[in-house]
Amino acid sequence: MAYPFLSFYHQAYSAVTDFSFYRALFEQSLHKTLIYLFYLATHVAAILTLTFALHYGPQFLSIADWAQQNFPPFEVEDGKLRVATDQPLVKKYPGKQLITFVFDTTGTYSDPQELEDPAFLFTEEKLYFRYLGQTQSYSWKDWGPFQAGPKEFEHFTTLVKWAYFPIAYSLILVYTVVVKGLLAALLTVVGLSASVRYDIRLPFQQHFTIALYSLTPAIVIDLAVTMTGLDISYFYLIYLVTAAIYTYMATQKCVAVE
Repeated sequence: MAYPFLSFYHQAYSAVTDFSFYRALFEQSLHKTLIYLFYLATHVAAILTLTFALHYGPQFLSIADWAQQNFPPFEVEDGKLRVATDQPLVKKYPGKQLITFVFDTTGTYSDPQELEDPAFLFTEEKLYFRYLGQTQSYSWKDWGPFQAGPKEFEHFTTLVKWAYFPIAYSLILVYTVVVKGLLAALLTVVGLSASVRYDIRLPFQQHFTIALYSLTPAIVIDLAVTMTGLDISYFYLIYLVTAAIYTYMATQKCVAVE
């Protein structure tokens, strides 16, 4: 293997704990930098995929089991919802977070703002989802024809169990590679401001390498917060400030004459 995992772990640890480490890597090839990005993304994707499954998986399975037993059979045909029961029908999921589900094709409930969120409103033409004061709507005609009943809910739950890990991991992996790469490119501006102070202009590739590795501490903090399930206001600002400080200090370490 051209870039073993042990080398990745050593570099990731040094990127967090030792600014002098950046002097040894900022002139490395772009190829090695991109490999580091890929290995970083694979670890982030694995941790987040598992964390989301542990935090939200049990609740999803509980809601799916409850829906299988409490939802009426319904179908969508020609862009219209048809429900096989008297309406309006209101069901409340009695979990840690109370969730309201309303089936109504009669027009009695037409405004999801009438419902305490989180809430789902199934109308003849649209599905409404209301959460934290915000409402999203989805037209049935965009979904195509389908049927839903106890058997379909059971099949859907089984499918999610099998498909979650490969699909979630792949999506998070691609998202991480793209977003972290773009963020590192933006952070090169911070590195540039540090090098200009010493009247030194580094090539973009070297600024990119420094910025990408400087993302490591912010990513570690982000993963720790996500794993604990804490909800920290304006955390993304903390994330960006951490990455910017590391980028500035690391660039300064690389260009300063000692």
